[in-house]
Amino acid sequence: MLSTKAKVLLVLMLWQVTANAQDTISIGKTAPVNVHGGLGITYEGYGLNLKPAGSSFYNARNPWNQARLNFTPNFQFGEWLSVPLNINISLTPTNFAGPWAGIGKGPNKETFWQWVTNPMNSIGINPKYKWAELLLGTQYIKYSDLSTGDVGSFGAGVNLSPGIFRLKYFTGSSQRGINYLPPEVSGSYQRNHWMMQTGIEKEGDYRFLVNFVRGTDKIKSVTSPPITAQPQEGFTYSIVADKSFQNGWYVKSEYARSFFTADRYQPLDNLLDFHPFLVAHTSSTNDEATQVFAGRRSVNWDIGVGVKYMGAGFKSMSYPFMQVDYRDLTLNTRFNLFHDKTAVNSSIGKRTNNVSDVTILSNQLIINITTSTLFNEHFTMDVNYNNTGFQAGSSYTIYGVKNVSNDFTVAPTYTFSTAKITHLFSLSYNLSKYKELLLVAPFTVTDNITHNFVFTYIPTFLQKELRPDFGIVYFNNSSSGIKNRLLTFSSGLGMPLQKGKWQLKGQLQYTIGKMHFFTTNNNFIASLQSDCKLNNKLSWNIFLSSNFYKYGDELAPPVSLVAAHYLETNLRTGFQYQF
Repeated sequence: MLSTKAKVLLVLMLWQVTANAQDTISIGKTAPVNVHGGLGITYEGYGLNLKPAGSSFYNARNPWNQARLNFTPNFQFGEWLSVPLNINISLTPTNFAGPWAGIGKGPNKETFWQWVTNPMNSIGINPKYKWAELLLGTQYIKYSDLSTGDVGSFGAGVNLSPGIFRLKYFTGSSQRGINYLPPEVSGSYQRNHWMMQTGIEKEGDYRFLVNFVRGTDKIKSVTSPPITAQPQEGFTYSIVADKSFQNGWYVKSEYARSFFTADRYQPLDNLLDFHPFLVAHTSSTNDEATQVFAGRRSVNWDIGVGVKYMGAGFKSMSYPFMQVDYRDLTLNTRFNLFHDKTAVNSSIGKRTNNVSDVTILSNQLIINITTSTLFNEHFTMDVNYNNTGFQAGSSYTIYGVKNVSNDFTVAPTYTFSTAKITHLFSLSYNLSKYKELLLVAPFTVTDNITHNFVFTYIPTFLQKELRPDFGIVYFNNSSSGIKNRLLTFSSGLGMPLQKGKWQLKGQLQYTIGKMHFFTTNNNFIASLQSDCKLNNKLSWNIFLSSNFYKYGDELAPPVSLVAAHYLETNLRTGFQYQF
C-alpha cells in the first residue's frame, strides 16, 4: 500500500532520474535510446466565503485542496520500438460514488487496486514495435461509432496491424465496486469490459471490420449493494464497411445489434433466446442500429447524404449516454462562390423521434447554413443560421406538442494597420428564438427570445510587447414574460518581463445583472496568470482568480438573503519539466 508521502517520494525520484538523464542514450553502437516527454506537479487551492455565513445559497464547486502529478515520457529504441507512458495521478483521490482519503483500510480508504483504477487517476503504458502495440493501464478505446469509444477502462490489450490485416483486443474494468455507505457513498458495481476488432483495412481506400463488445456488472464485487443502481450486462457486435472510389466518391457504413439486460437481479426469461451472446432476463432487450453515408469530395465542393437509425432497445455499454429511438436523413454540402471569396457549408435534414411508438411519433426539421465571406483584405463576415422544428402527436392525442427553434448569428470583423498599431474590431450578434405550443388543453404557449451582442477590440503594438484587449457583452433574454439582462465590461493586458522569461496576463470583468422585477446584482471577476521559463526545460506557472458576486433581492425571502454575496477564490500553481 502506498501512502501519500510514498507517492510524492516516488514521483520526485522519477523527476530526479529524468532530470539527470541525457536526451539521447547510446546502448552499444546500434541501439540509441531517445527519451522525451514531460514531468510535472500541480497544486490547486479553492476558497469560498458566504455572507450571511452558514447559508447554503451557493455551493463549493471544487475540492478545497487538490494536487496532481503527471509523468509522460516516451522511450524510443532505435527506429521501430517506442514505449510511451502516461501517468497522471491525484494526491487527493475522490470518486463519483463517494469521498476517499488515501490508501489503507476502513470504509473511507482505498485499496491499492482501487487507487490505481480510480477515474481521477490515469496510468497507462503503450509499447509499440512495428505493427504490434501493447495496451496496459488506463485506455480509451474507440473502435467505431456504434460499438465502443466513450468509456475509459483499466486493463490490458493489444493492437496488431500486419499489412492490411487488423486484430485488436482489450479487457479491463471501467467502474469499481464500491459498497453502499449511507449517507454520502451511493456505491457502484464493478463493471468489466472486453472488446475485440478484426478485419482488413487500407488507409484512404477501404476497410471491413467486425467489432465485438461486452460489458458486465459483477454482482459479487460489493457486499452492500447500491440502492440507486442495478447490475447490468450487455453485448454488442457491429460491422463496418467503408470504401473510397476514384474522383472523390465514398461510402461509409456500419450495422450494429445489441443485447442488453437492465437488471441482472430480474428472473431469467426462457422465451428469449439470446444465446450465445447473452443469458436473457425479463429486463433484457435486443435491437439494431445502422448508419450509411455516401457522397463525393472535390477541391471546390462536396455533397453527401446520410441515413441513421437507432432502435429503441439499442444499448452499448461503452456508450452509456447514447440517444436512441430515432431516424435521421440528412443532406450535406460545401461549395465556394464569387471566385472563392465566399465559402458555404450547409446541411438539411429530418429527424423522426420515437419511431417505436406511432402514438408519440415526432418529426424534427434541421437546417444549418454557414457562410464566410472575404470582402477585401480588411473586412470579413461570417453568417450562420440554424432551424430546428419538432412536432409530436396532434390535437387528438395527449402527447400533442410542437416547437420551433431559430438561431441566427452575424459576425463582421474589420482590421487595419498604422505604422505602430494593428487594430482589430469584431462584432457578433446572435438572435435565438424558441416557441413551443401545447396542442391539447390548456393549450399553453412558451416563448423564449434571446439577443446577444459581443464587441471586441484588440490592438497589436508593432513596436511594444503589450497585448491589451477590450470587450463589451450585452445579453437580453425574455422567457414567457420573464426578462433577464446582463451587461459585461472586460479588459485584459498581457506583457513579457525579464526579456521574455516571464509572461503575465491580467483580466478584469464587471457584470451588471437585472432579473425581471428584482433589484440589480453585481459580479466582479479578476484573474492573473504568470508563466515563467526558469530554463530551457523547466517552467513555472501560477494562476489566481477571484470571483465576487452580490445578489439583489431575488433570493428573498428570508430577508437575511437580501444583498447576499459570496467570494470565490482559486489558486493553481505548478512546475513542468520537459525533457
